[in-house]
Amino acid sequence: MEKSTSDDKMPDHEFGNEACREDVQEGEAPNAQKLWSPLFFTAAIGMALFWSCFFTMLMRNSFMDGDIDQLWYHLYLRMVFFLGAGAVCLVAAKASDFAASERGHRILTGGVCLFSVVAAVSSFTAFSFGLTMPLAFDLVAWSLAGAGLACLLLLWMEVVASFGRPFLPCCLAVSAALGGVAYLVLDLLPFPFNIGLLCVSPLLSLGVIKMVEQDASVVPAAFVPLAESRKRARLAPAYLAISAAYGIVFGLGIGSTTQIPGEEALYAGVAVFLLLGSGTAYAFLMRFANHALQTDSLRIMFPVLIIALIPMSFLHGLAYTACNLLLLSCYVFFEIVGLDASISLARERGASPVHLVATSQAVLYLGLLLGHAIGLLASVSGVVNYAMLSTAALGLVVLLAVFITFAPVAPLASVPEPETEAEPERHEQGHWRARCAAVAREAGLSARETEVFMLLAKGRGIEHIQNKLYISGHTVKTHTYNIYKKMGIGSREELLDAIEGISLDEESPAET
Repeated sequence: MEKSTSDDKMPDHEFGNEACREDVQEGEAPNAQKLWSPLFFTAAIGMALFWSCFFTMLMRNSFMDGDIDQLWYHLYLRMVFFLGAGAVCLVAAKASDFAASERGHRILTGGVCLFSVVAAVSSFTAFSFGLTMPLAFDLVAWSLAGAGLACLLLLWMEVVASFGRPFLPCCLAVSAALGGVAYLVLDLLPFPFNIGLLCVSPLLSLGVIKMVEQDASVVPAAFVPLAESRKRARLAPAYLAISAAYGIVFGLGIGSTTQIPGEEALYAGVAVFLLLGSGTAYAFLMRFANHALQTDSLRIMFPVLIIALIPMSFLHGLAYTACNLLLLSCYVFFEIVGLDASISLARERGASPVHLVATSQAVLYLGLLLGHAIGLLASVSGVVNYAMLSTAALGLVVLLAVFITFAPVAPLASVPEPETEAEPERHEQGHWRARCAAVAREAGLSARETEVFMLLAKGRGIEHIQNKLYISGHTVKTHTYNIYKKMGIGSREELLDAIEGISLDEESPAET
Protein backbone atom coordinates (compact mmCIF):
# COMPACT_ATOMS: atom_id res chain seq x y z
CA MET A 1 0.00 0.00 0.00
CA GLU A 2 1.24 3.48 -0.87
CA LYS A 3 2.24 5.81 1.90
CA SER A 4 -0.17 8.67 2.29
CA THR A 5 1.09 12.22 2.16
CA SER A 6 1.25 14.37 5.26
CA ASP A 7 -1.73 16.39 4.04
CA ASP A 8 -3.78 13.24 3.91
CA LYS A 9 -3.71 12.64 7.65
CA MET A 10 -6.90 14.44 8.46
CA PRO A 11 -8.44 13.80 11.86
CA ASP A 12 -11.96 14.93 12.40
CA HIS A 13 -11.05 18.10 14.29
CA GLU A 14 -9.17 19.46 11.25
CA PHE A 15 -12.47 19.72 9.41
CA GLY A 16 -14.24 21.73 12.06
CA ASN A 17 -13.85 25.07 10.28
CA GLU A 18 -16.63 26.44 8.13
CA ALA A 19 -14.47 26.79 5.05
CA CYS A 20 -14.13 23.05 4.76
CA ARG A 21 -17.76 22.41 5.56
CA GLU A 22 -18.85 24.73 2.78
CA ASP A 23 -16.71 23.23 0.03
CA VAL A 24 -18.00 21.41 -3.03
CA GLN A 25 -19.71 18.14 -2.20
CA GLU A 26 -21.78 15.54 -3.97
CA GLY A 27 -25.22 17.09 -4.39
CA GLU A 28 -24.01 20.20 -2.56
CA ALA A 29 -21.79 23.18 -3.20
CA PRO A 30 -20.13 25.86 -1.12
CA ASN A 31 -23.04 28.13 -1.93
CA ALA A 32 -25.71 25.60 -1.02
CA GLN A 33 -25.73 26.69 2.62
CA LYS A 34 -26.22 30.32 1.57
CA LEU A 35 -29.31 29.83 -0.56
CA TRP A 36 -30.84 33.22 0.13
CA SER A 37 -27.54 35.08 0.32
CA PRO A 38 -26.63 38.11 -1.84
CA LEU A 39 -24.69 35.69 -4.07
CA PHE A 40 -27.88 33.78 -4.86
CA PHE A 41 -29.84 36.90 -5.77
CA THR A 42 -26.93 38.23 -7.82
CA ALA A 43 -26.67 35.02 -9.83
CA ALA A 44 -30.44 34.68 -10.25
CA ILE A 45 -30.86 38.26 -11.45
CA GLY A 46 -27.88 37.92 -13.81
CA MET A 47 -29.34 34.81 -15.39
CA ALA A 48 -32.77 36.46 -15.49
CA LEU A 49 -31.32 39.06 -17.85
CA PHE A 50 -30.38 36.22 -20.21
CA TRP A 51 -33.85 34.65 -19.98
CA SER A 52 -35.59 37.97 -20.60
CA CYS A 53 -33.69 38.41 -23.87
CA PHE A 54 -34.24 34.78 -24.85
CA PHE A 55 -37.98 34.90 -24.19
CA THR A 56 -38.22 38.20 -26.04
CA MET A 57 -36.64 36.72 -29.17
CA LEU A 58 -38.50 33.44 -28.74
CA MET A 59 -41.94 35.04 -28.65
CA ARG A 60 -41.20 37.61 -31.37
CA ASN A 61 -42.66 40.71 -29.74
CA SER A 62 -44.95 43.08 -31.58
CA PHE A 63 -42.84 46.12 -30.66
CA MET A 64 -40.14 44.66 -32.90
CA ASP A 65 -42.35 43.94 -35.90
CA GLY A 66 -45.64 45.79 -35.53
CA ASP A 67 -45.91 46.38 -39.27
CA ILE A 68 -45.28 42.75 -40.25
CA ASP A 69 -48.30 40.50 -40.48
CA GLN A 70 -46.97 37.63 -42.60
CA LEU A 71 -46.83 34.43 -40.59
CA TRP A 72 -44.01 33.01 -42.70
CA TYR A 73 -41.79 36.02 -41.94
CA HIS A 74 -42.04 35.43 -38.21
CA LEU A 75 -41.26 31.75 -38.63
CA TYR A 76 -38.24 32.41 -40.84
CA LEU A 77 -36.72 34.66 -38.21
CA ARG A 78 -37.32 32.20 -35.39
CA MET A 79 -35.82 29.39 -37.46
CA VAL A 80 -32.54 31.23 -38.11
CA PHE A 81 -32.51 32.25 -34.43
CA PHE A 82 -32.50 28.58 -33.40
CA LEU A 83 -30.06 27.80 -36.19
CA GLY A 84 -27.55 30.30 -34.80
CA ALA A 85 -28.04 29.12 -31.21
CA GLY A 86 -27.79 25.45 -32.18
CA ALA A 87 -24.65 26.03 -34.25
CA VAL A 88 -22.84 27.65 -31.31
CA CYS A 89 -23.89 24.82 -28.97
CA LEU A 90 -22.82 22.18 -31.48
CA VAL A 91 -19.38 23.76 -31.90
CA ALA A 92 -19.02 24.12 -28.12
CA ALA A 93 -19.99 20.46 -27.62
CA LYS A 94 -17.36 19.33 -30.14
CA ALA A 95 -14.70 21.70 -28.81
CA SER A 96 -15.51 22.05 -25.12
CA ASP A 97 -11.79 22.19 -24.26
CA PHE A 98 -11.43 25.37 -26.29
CA ALA A 99 -14.76 26.77 -25.07
CA ALA A 100 -13.55 26.43 -21.48
CA SER A 101 -10.22 28.14 -22.20
CA GLU A 102 -9.47 31.81 -21.67
CA ARG A 103 -9.45 32.43 -25.41
CA GLY A 104 -12.72 30.54 -25.76
CA HIS A 105 -14.28 32.73 -23.08
CA ARG A 106 -13.19 35.83 -24.95
CA ILE A 107 -14.84 34.57 -28.12
CA LEU A 108 -18.06 33.70 -26.26
CA THR A 109 -18.02 37.16 -24.67
CA GLY A 110 -17.55 38.69 -28.11
CA GLY A 111 -20.57 36.76 -29.35
CA VAL A 112 -22.69 38.20 -26.54
CA CYS A 113 -21.54 41.74 -27.34
CA LEU A 114 -22.36 41.11 -31.01
CA PHE A 115 -25.97 40.39 -30.01
CA SER A 116 -26.25 43.82 -28.43
CA VAL A 117 -24.65 45.57 -31.40
CA VAL A 118 -26.84 43.82 -33.98
CA ALA A 119 -30.03 44.38 -31.97
CA ALA A 120 -29.21 48.07 -31.51
CA VAL A 121 -28.27 48.73 -35.13
CA SER A 122 -31.20 46.88 -36.69
CA SER A 123 -33.88 48.13 -34.29
CA PHE A 124 -32.86 51.78 -34.05
CA THR A 125 -32.25 52.04 -37.78
CA ALA A 126 -35.69 50.65 -38.57
CA PHE A 127 -37.53 52.80 -36.03
CA SER A 128 -35.52 56.01 -36.32
CA PHE A 129 -35.47 56.26 -40.12
CA GLY A 130 -38.64 54.33 -40.88
CA LEU A 131 -36.71 51.86 -43.00
CA THR A 132 -37.90 48.34 -43.62
CA MET A 133 -34.90 46.07 -43.32
CA PRO A 134 -34.58 43.49 -46.13
CA LEU A 135 -35.31 39.89 -45.30
CA ALA A 136 -31.67 38.88 -45.88
CA PHE A 137 -30.50 41.41 -43.28
CA ASP A 138 -33.08 40.24 -40.74
CA LEU A 139 -32.10 36.60 -41.28
CA VAL A 140 -28.43 37.35 -40.61
CA ALA A 141 -29.29 39.56 -37.63
CA TRP A 142 -31.50 36.92 -36.01
CA SER A 143 -28.99 34.13 -36.57
CA LEU A 144 -26.33 36.27 -34.87
CA ALA A 145 -28.80 37.03 -32.07
CA GLY A 146 -29.34 33.31 -31.48
CA ALA A 147 -25.60 32.69 -31.50
CA GLY A 148 -25.00 35.54 -29.04
CA LEU A 149 -27.57 34.32 -26.53
CA ALA A 150 -26.24 30.76 -26.79
CA CYS A 151 -22.77 32.14 -25.95
CA LEU A 152 -24.24 33.86 -22.88
CA LEU A 153 -26.00 30.67 -21.79
CA LEU A 154 -22.77 28.65 -22.00
CA LEU A 155 -20.91 31.26 -19.95
CA TRP A 156 -23.59 31.08 -17.30
CA MET A 157 -23.56 27.27 -17.29
CA GLU A 158 -19.84 27.30 -16.48
CA VAL A 159 -20.56 29.56 -13.51
CA VAL A 160 -23.52 27.63 -12.09
CA ALA A 161 -21.71 24.31 -12.65
CA SER A 162 -20.00 25.03 -9.31
CA PHE A 163 -23.39 25.20 -7.55
CA GLY A 164 -25.03 22.18 -5.95
CA ARG A 165 -28.41 21.40 -4.51
CA PRO A 166 -30.48 23.29 -3.61
CA PHE A 167 -28.66 26.29 -5.08
CA LEU A 168 -28.47 25.06 -8.70
CA PRO A 169 -32.13 24.17 -9.39
CA CYS A 170 -33.33 27.16 -7.39
CA CYS A 171 -31.07 29.52 -9.33
CA LEU A 172 -32.22 28.11 -12.68
CA ALA A 173 -35.93 28.23 -11.78
CA VAL A 174 -35.91 31.63 -10.06
CA SER A 175 -33.89 33.20 -12.86
CA ALA A 176 -36.32 31.88 -15.49
CA ALA A 177 -39.27 33.17 -13.46
CA LEU A 178 -37.68 36.59 -13.09
CA GLY A 179 -36.87 36.46 -16.80
CA GLY A 180 -40.58 36.01 -17.51
CA VAL A 181 -41.37 39.11 -15.46
CA ALA A 182 -38.63 41.06 -17.26
CA TYR A 183 -40.08 39.88 -20.58
CA LEU A 184 -43.41 41.45 -19.62
CA VAL A 185 -41.69 44.70 -18.66
CA LEU A 186 -39.88 44.77 -22.00
CA ASP A 187 -43.16 44.44 -23.88
CA LEU A 188 -44.97 47.10 -21.89
CA LEU A 189 -42.21 49.72 -22.08
CA PRO A 190 -42.49 52.26 -24.93
CA PHE A 191 -39.87 52.69 -27.62
CA PRO A 192 -36.94 53.34 -27.34
CA PHE A 193 -36.75 52.09 -23.73
CA ASN A 194 -37.77 48.53 -24.66
CA ILE A 195 -35.15 48.18 -27.37
CA GLY A 196 -32.53 49.89 -25.22
CA LEU A 197 -33.15 47.47 -22.36
CA LEU A 198 -33.03 44.51 -24.74
CA CYS A 199 -29.63 45.64 -26.04
CA VAL A 200 -28.15 46.41 -22.62
CA SER A 201 -29.40 43.29 -20.76
CA PRO A 202 -26.82 40.82 -22.20
CA LEU A 203 -23.99 43.22 -21.33
CA LEU A 204 -25.30 43.60 -17.79
CA SER A 205 -25.56 39.82 -17.54
CA LEU A 206 -21.89 39.53 -18.54
CA GLY A 207 -21.03 41.99 -15.79
CA VAL A 208 -22.92 39.89 -13.24
CA ILE A 209 -20.98 36.80 -14.35
CA LYS A 210 -17.74 38.62 -13.52
CA MET A 211 -19.12 39.61 -10.11
CA VAL A 212 -20.17 36.04 -9.27
CA GLU A 213 -16.83 34.62 -10.41
CA GLN A 214 -14.98 37.00 -8.09
CA ASP A 215 -16.95 35.87 -5.05
CA ALA A 216 -14.59 34.05 -2.69
CA SER A 217 -17.15 31.34 -1.93
CA VAL A 218 -17.51 30.29 -5.57
CA VAL A 219 -15.26 27.33 -6.37
CA PRO A 220 -14.98 26.94 -10.17
CA ALA A 221 -15.81 23.52 -11.54
CA ALA A 222 -12.72 21.46 -12.35
CA PHE A 223 -11.65 21.40 -15.99
CA VAL A 224 -12.22 18.02 -17.62
CA PRO A 225 -10.75 17.33 -21.08
CA LEU A 226 -13.27 16.40 -23.77
CA ALA A 227 -11.75 12.96 -24.33
CA GLU A 228 -11.93 12.17 -20.62
CA SER A 229 -15.45 13.57 -20.41
CA ARG A 230 -16.66 11.29 -23.20
CA LYS A 231 -15.21 8.31 -21.38
CA ARG A 232 -17.06 9.18 -18.20
CA ALA A 233 -20.42 10.44 -19.46
CA ARG A 234 -22.09 10.57 -22.86
CA LEU A 235 -25.71 11.46 -23.49
CA ALA A 236 -27.55 8.44 -24.85
CA PRO A 237 -28.58 8.66 -28.55
CA ALA A 238 -32.12 7.53 -27.68
CA TYR A 239 -32.43 10.28 -25.08
CA LEU A 240 -31.16 12.89 -27.54
CA ALA A 241 -33.64 11.68 -30.17
CA ILE A 242 -36.49 12.00 -27.67
CA SER A 243 -35.33 15.50 -26.71
CA ALA A 244 -35.37 16.47 -30.40
CA ALA A 245 -38.91 15.05 -30.73
CA TYR A 246 -40.06 17.11 -27.76
CA GLY A 247 -38.39 20.12 -29.36
CA ILE A 248 -40.51 19.57 -32.47
CA VAL A 249 -43.68 19.52 -30.37
CA PHE A 250 -42.65 22.68 -28.51
CA GLY A 251 -41.65 24.31 -31.80
CA LEU A 252 -45.08 23.69 -33.30
CA GLY A 253 -46.79 25.13 -30.23
CA ILE A 254 -44.53 28.18 -29.87
CA GLY A 255 -44.59 28.78 -33.63
CA SER A 256 -48.37 28.91 -33.72
CA THR A 257 -48.36 31.85 -31.29
CA THR A 258 -47.40 34.04 -34.25
CA GLN A 259 -51.04 33.80 -35.31
CA ILE A 260 -52.19 35.43 -32.07
CA PRO A 261 -52.46 39.26 -32.13
CA GLY A 262 -49.89 40.91 -29.89
CA GLU A 263 -51.45 42.86 -27.03
CA GLU A 264 -50.91 43.46 -23.33
CA ALA A 265 -53.15 40.56 -22.30
CA LEU A 266 -51.07 38.14 -24.37
CA TYR A 267 -47.80 39.40 -22.89
CA ALA A 268 -49.20 39.05 -19.39
CA GLY A 269 -50.36 35.52 -20.22
CA VAL A 270 -46.91 34.60 -21.51
CA ALA A 271 -45.32 35.89 -18.29
CA VAL A 272 -47.80 33.94 -16.14
CA PHE A 273 -47.16 30.67 -17.96
CA LEU A 274 -43.41 31.23 -17.82
CA LEU A 275 -43.76 31.56 -14.05
CA LEU A 276 -45.89 28.40 -13.99
CA GLY A 277 -43.30 26.38 -15.90
CA SER A 278 -40.44 27.68 -13.75
CA GLY A 279 -42.26 27.01 -10.49
CA THR A 280 -43.25 23.50 -11.54
CA ALA A 281 -39.65 22.72 -12.55
CA TYR A 282 -38.37 23.92 -9.16
CA ALA A 283 -40.93 21.85 -7.25
CA PHE A 284 -40.08 18.80 -9.35
CA LEU A 285 -36.32 19.16 -8.86
CA MET A 286 -36.69 19.66 -5.13
CA ARG A 287 -38.91 16.61 -4.88
CA PHE A 288 -36.71 14.27 -6.92
CA ALA A 289 -32.98 14.64 -6.30
CA ASN A 290 -32.03 11.46 -8.20
CA HIS A 291 -31.19 12.27 -11.80
CA ALA A 292 -32.78 9.20 -13.17
CA LEU A 293 -35.62 11.72 -12.73
CA GLN A 294 -34.90 13.00 -16.25
CA THR A 295 -36.97 10.14 -17.65
CA ASP A 296 -39.64 10.85 -15.03
CA SER A 297 -39.80 14.46 -16.21
CA LEU A 298 -40.52 13.21 -19.72
CA ARG A 299 -43.37 11.10 -18.42
CA ILE A 300 -45.12 13.69 -16.27
CA MET A 301 -45.41 16.05 -19.24
CA PHE A 302 -47.50 13.57 -21.24
CA PRO A 303 -50.91 14.42 -19.71
CA VAL A 304 -50.17 18.16 -19.84
CA LEU A 305 -49.15 18.01 -23.48
CA ILE A 306 -52.22 15.99 -24.35
CA ILE A 307 -54.46 18.48 -22.54
CA ALA A 308 -52.82 21.29 -24.51
CA LEU A 309 -52.77 19.64 -27.93
CA ILE A 310 -56.26 18.14 -28.12
CA PRO A 311 -58.16 21.47 -27.81
CA MET A 312 -55.76 23.14 -30.27
CA SER A 313 -57.19 20.91 -33.00
CA PHE A 314 -60.63 22.55 -32.91
CA LEU A 315 -60.66 25.53 -30.53
CA HIS A 316 -60.08 29.20 -31.32
CA GLY A 317 -59.71 32.47 -29.47
CA LEU A 318 -58.81 32.55 -25.80
CA ALA A 319 -58.88 28.77 -25.34
CA TYR A 320 -56.52 28.28 -28.29
CA THR A 321 -54.14 30.90 -26.86
CA ALA A 322 -54.18 29.21 -23.45
CA CYS A 323 -53.23 25.87 -25.04
CA ASN A 324 -50.30 27.48 -26.85
CA LEU A 325 -49.09 29.08 -23.64
CA LEU A 326 -49.41 25.78 -21.81
CA LEU A 327 -47.01 24.27 -24.36
CA LEU A 328 -44.67 27.20 -23.69
CA SER A 329 -44.86 26.41 -19.98
CA CYS A 330 -43.93 22.78 -20.71
CA TYR A 331 -40.96 23.97 -22.75
CA VAL A 332 -39.66 26.09 -19.86
CA PHE A 333 -40.11 23.14 -17.50
CA PHE A 334 -38.24 20.85 -19.89
CA GLU A 335 -35.45 23.40 -20.36
CA ILE A 336 -34.81 23.96 -16.65
CA VAL A 337 -34.91 20.27 -15.76
CA GLY A 338 -32.63 19.46 -18.69
CA LEU A 339 -30.02 22.06 -17.73
CA ASP A 340 -30.08 20.92 -14.10
CA ALA A 341 -29.71 17.27 -15.11
CA SER A 342 -26.83 17.95 -17.53
CA ILE A 343 -24.84 19.92 -14.94
CA SER A 344 -25.57 17.50 -12.09
CA LEU A 345 -24.72 14.44 -14.18
CA ALA A 346 -21.48 16.10 -15.27
CA ARG A 347 -20.60 16.71 -11.62
CA GLU A 348 -21.50 13.19 -10.53
CA ARG A 349 -19.51 11.57 -13.34
CA GLY A 350 -16.60 14.00 -13.28
CA ALA A 351 -17.38 15.11 -16.85
CA SER A 352 -17.38 18.49 -18.58
CA PRO A 353 -20.60 20.43 -17.89
CA VAL A 354 -20.03 22.55 -21.01
CA HIS A 355 -19.91 19.41 -23.16
CA LEU A 356 -23.10 17.90 -21.77
CA VAL A 357 -25.07 21.16 -21.67
CA ALA A 358 -24.00 22.19 -25.18
CA THR A 359 -24.87 18.75 -26.57
CA SER A 360 -28.35 18.68 -25.03
CA GLN A 361 -29.08 22.27 -26.03
CA ALA A 362 -27.93 21.74 -29.62
CA VAL A 363 -30.36 18.83 -29.99
CA LEU A 364 -33.22 20.75 -28.35
CA TYR A 365 -32.64 23.77 -30.59
CA LEU A 366 -32.63 21.44 -33.60
CA GLY A 367 -36.04 20.13 -32.57
CA LEU A 368 -37.40 23.66 -32.10
CA LEU A 369 -36.08 24.61 -35.53
CA LEU A 370 -37.73 21.57 -37.15
CA GLY A 371 -41.02 22.34 -35.39
CA HIS A 372 -41.01 25.87 -36.78
CA ALA A 373 -39.97 24.59 -40.22
CA ILE A 374 -42.93 22.20 -40.29
CA GLY A 375 -45.22 25.07 -39.36
CA LEU A 376 -43.68 27.21 -42.09
CA LEU A 377 -44.20 24.55 -44.74
CA ALA A 378 -47.79 24.14 -43.63
CA SER A 379 -48.53 27.88 -43.77
CA VAL A 380 -46.83 28.40 -47.14
CA SER A 381 -48.28 25.34 -48.87
CA GLY A 382 -51.78 25.76 -47.51
CA VAL A 383 -52.20 21.97 -47.60
CA VAL A 384 -52.46 21.68 -43.83
CA ASN A 385 -53.12 24.17 -41.05
CA TYR A 386 -52.01 24.41 -37.44
CA ALA A 387 -55.06 22.50 -36.28
CA MET A 388 -53.95 19.51 -38.32
CA LEU A 389 -50.38 19.96 -37.14
CA SER A 390 -51.60 19.95 -33.54
CA THR A 391 -53.22 16.58 -34.20
CA ALA A 392 -49.97 15.29 -35.69
CA ALA A 393 -48.02 16.60 -32.67
CA LEU A 394 -50.50 14.84 -30.39
CA GLY A 395 -49.81 11.59 -32.20
CA LEU A 396 -46.07 12.13 -31.75
CA VAL A 397 -46.56 12.68 -28.02
CA VAL A 398 -48.57 9.45 -27.73
CA LEU A 399 -45.81 7.53 -29.53
CA LEU A 400 -43.22 9.03 -27.21
CA ALA A 401 -45.34 8.08 -24.20
CA VAL A 402 -45.58 4.48 -25.36
CA PHE A 403 -41.86 4.29 -26.16
CA ILE A 404 -40.67 5.78 -22.88
CA THR A 405 -43.13 3.67 -20.86
CA PHE A 406 -42.14 0.33 -22.35
CA ALA A 407 -38.51 1.12 -23.20
CA PRO A 408 -37.18 3.33 -20.37
CA VAL A 409 -34.55 5.75 -21.63
CA ALA A 410 -31.58 6.71 -19.46
CA PRO A 411 -30.04 10.16 -20.01
CA LEU A 412 -26.52 8.74 -20.19
CA ALA A 413 -25.15 6.10 -22.50
CA SER A 414 -23.29 3.24 -20.89
CA VAL A 415 -19.58 3.98 -20.63
CA PRO A 416 -16.70 1.59 -19.97
CA GLU A 417 -15.78 1.24 -16.34
CA PRO A 418 -12.71 3.35 -15.55
CA GLU A 419 -9.50 1.47 -15.01
CA THR A 420 -8.98 0.75 -11.35
CA GLU A 421 -5.79 1.32 -9.46
CA ALA A 422 -3.71 -1.63 -8.24
CA GLU A 423 -5.18 -2.96 -5.00
CA PRO A 424 -3.10 -3.41 -1.84
CA GLU A 425 -0.92 -6.46 -2.12
CA ARG A 426 -2.16 -7.92 1.17
CA HIS A 427 -5.67 -8.35 -0.19
CA GLU A 428 -7.04 -10.18 -3.19
CA GLN A 429 -8.58 -7.60 -5.58
CA GLY A 430 -12.16 -8.82 -5.74
CA HIS A 431 -12.28 -9.59 -2.03
CA TRP A 432 -11.00 -6.12 -1.08
CA ARG A 433 -13.38 -4.33 -3.47
CA ALA A 434 -16.32 -6.28 -2.08
CA ARG A 435 -15.43 -5.18 1.45
CA CYS A 436 -15.08 -1.54 0.36
CA ALA A 437 -18.42 -1.64 -1.46
CA ALA A 438 -20.11 -3.08 1.62
CA VAL A 439 -18.65 -0.39 3.89
CA ALA A 440 -19.62 2.40 1.49
CA ARG A 441 -23.16 1.07 1.20
CA GLU A 442 -23.53 0.65 4.95
CA ALA A 443 -22.27 4.20 5.61
CA GLY A 444 -24.60 5.66 2.98
CA LEU A 445 -21.84 7.29 0.95
CA SER A 446 -22.78 9.19 -2.22
CA ALA A 447 -21.36 8.21 -5.62
CA ARG A 448 -18.54 10.76 -5.52
CA GLU A 449 -17.79 10.03 -1.85
CA THR A 450 -17.53 6.35 -2.78
CA GLU A 451 -14.96 7.19 -5.46
CA VAL A 452 -12.87 9.11 -2.93
CA PHE A 453 -13.38 6.34 -0.34
CA MET A 454 -12.08 3.67 -2.74
CA LEU A 455 -8.93 5.68 -3.39
CA LEU A 456 -8.43 6.39 0.31
CA ALA A 457 -8.74 2.66 0.96
CA LYS A 458 -5.89 2.11 -1.51
CA GLY A 459 -3.67 4.52 0.38
CA ARG A 460 -3.81 7.32 -2.17
CA GLY A 461 -2.89 10.84 -1.11
CA ILE A 462 -4.72 14.09 -1.73
CA GLU A 463 -2.69 15.06 -4.79
CA HIS A 464 -3.29 11.70 -6.45
CA ILE A 465 -7.03 11.78 -5.71
CA GLN A 466 -7.53 15.33 -6.99
CA ASN A 467 -5.71 14.49 -10.24
CA LYS A 468 -7.57 11.24 -10.64
CA LEU A 469 -11.03 12.73 -10.10
CA TYR A 470 -10.33 16.22 -11.53
CA ILE A 471 -11.30 18.01 -8.32
CA SER A 472 -9.45 20.41 -6.04
CA GLY A 473 -7.46 19.32 -2.99
CA HIS A 474 -9.87 21.30 -0.81
CA THR A 475 -12.76 19.30 -2.27
CA VAL A 476 -10.92 16.04 -1.54
CA LYS A 477 -10.58 17.11 2.10
CA THR A 478 -14.28 17.97 2.28
CA HIS A 479 -15.29 14.61 0.83
CA THR A 480 -12.95 12.90 3.30
CA TYR A 481 -14.51 14.81 6.17
CA ASN A 482 -17.99 13.66 5.09
CA ILE A 483 -16.78 10.07 4.72
CA TYR A 484 -15.22 10.07 8.20
CA LYS A 485 -18.34 11.65 9.68
CA LYS A 486 -20.72 9.14 8.08
CA MET A 487 -18.51 6.23 9.13
CA GLY A 488 -17.98 7.61 12.64
CA ILE A 489 -14.18 7.49 12.40
CA GLY A 490 -11.37 10.03 12.64
CA SER A 491 -8.35 8.65 10.79
CA ARG A 492 -7.15 6.58 7.84
CA GLU A 493 -6.23 3.73 10.16
CA GLU A 494 -9.81 3.54 11.47
CA LEU A 495 -11.05 3.54 7.87
CA LEU A 496 -8.91 0.51 7.07
CA ASP A 497 -9.99 -1.19 10.29
CA ALA A 498 -13.63 -0.69 9.28
CA ILE A 499 -12.99 -2.30 5.89
CA GLU A 500 -11.13 -5.24 7.37
CA GLY A 501 -13.66 -5.70 10.14
CA ILE A 502 -16.82 -5.88 8.04
CA SER A 503 -18.37 -9.27 7.52
CA LEU A 504 -18.80 -10.31 3.90
CA ASP A 505 -21.97 -12.11 4.97
CA GLU A 506 -23.60 -8.66 4.95
CA GLU A 507 -23.05 -8.30 1.22
CA SER A 508 -25.46 -9.32 -1.50
CA PRO A 509 -24.64 -12.55 -3.37
CA ALA A 510 -23.92 -10.53 -6.52
CA GLU A 511 -21.05 -8.76 -4.80
CA THR A 512 -19.41 -11.70 -3.07
